Amino acid sequence: MRVITNADDFGMSDELVEATIECFENGSLTSATIMPRMPGTEKAAAYARSRPDLSFGVHLTFVCDTVEAPVSDPRGLPTLVGADGRFLASNRVRVMGLRNQIPVDEIATEVEAQVRSLQERGVAISHVDSHGHLHKFRPFRRALARVLPGLGVRRVRSAQDIYLKKPLKSFNYWYGKVWRRKIRAAFVTTDHFYMPSSAWDVDWGPRLLEVMRGLRGSTIEVGVHPGYSEAWRDNERTSLLAFTEAARRDGHSIEGWNAV
Repeated sequence: MRVITNADDFGMSDELVEATIECFENGSLTSATIMPRMPGTEKAAAYARSRPDLSFGVHLTFVCDTVEAPVSDPRGLPTLVGADGRFLASNRVRVMGLRNQIPVDEIATEVEAQVRSLQERGVAISHVDSHGHLHKFRPFRRALARVLPGLGVRRVRSAQDIYLKKPLKSFNYWYGKVWRRKIRAAFVTTDHFYMPSSAWDVDWGPRLLEVMRGLRGSTIEVGVHPGYSEAWRDNERTSLLAFTEAARRDGHSIEGWNAV
């Protein structure tokens, strides 16, 4: 099976950049998606430029968890941006996206600005995903379909379909099949996607390998969030190395998003 390991949040902070680079250097990561306007973005972009053998995408950001703000003029994004010039809270944007209440023009403007900002830094963009997985909602998919071809980007993350336990309160758990079908119809993506943080899985590597034994001949993305100071990020960082070593022993191929 072809396995793509991808780190989200690359550039969120210097700590997360350092943890992600550690995973690249020890061979457990093949790809990462960069947040375009965060404290560690410049360091993340510099590393991406230095490693053309790896895959780097854009972690499209439309919500504010800490200091997230748009790359484009916030005056052109009245639905997405608050009075402080930052994006709105995640839950609010998620509900608006689910209800198809965000203008596609606003999203398209910001998608183009974010992708171009990294391309102009000299980063070759292999794919995109999004902070909070908002790109699965209709207005975001429509914006990506409008903008990405002109930017030379054709690969987009799928919606999660592999779970080690059932997150019954998750919209994606119940509606993911529909979103996966729509993403696959419009973009190049993987056959499967797993992210341990969706259900706060711990010691997930051995159980994921068991699932993968029934998925041979296909591709899977494993999305992680490496870090040090937060326990869940530290667990994903250490679990990733053990997983990739075991996956290689099982005969799986660890590849980057550029190979999809």
